[in-house]
Amino acid sequence: MSERRRFLAREDLALVLVALLLGLAVAAAFAAYRAVSSADEDAAARLAEFAQNLLWPGVLIFAGIAAVVVAGWKANID
Repeated sequence: MSERRRFLAREDLALVLVALLLGLAVAAAFAAYRAVSSADEDAAARLAEFAQNLLWPGVLIFAGIAAVVVAGWKANID
């Protein structure tokens, strides 16, 4: 009988987890930097700035970091 290959191997699951976590961490760090460097003194305004930056450039940063992690992993760059 032929052996079926699984869609994701165990190593690929680790890759997906690392790419997601690293992308989320960098996006959150950027959003936190923008919120802290905001001129507003109100905590609610800073929280809104954090959420806004997490949504728009954060999504782009998340996708970029995740793509670089996957490409580096698949290219076996050390």
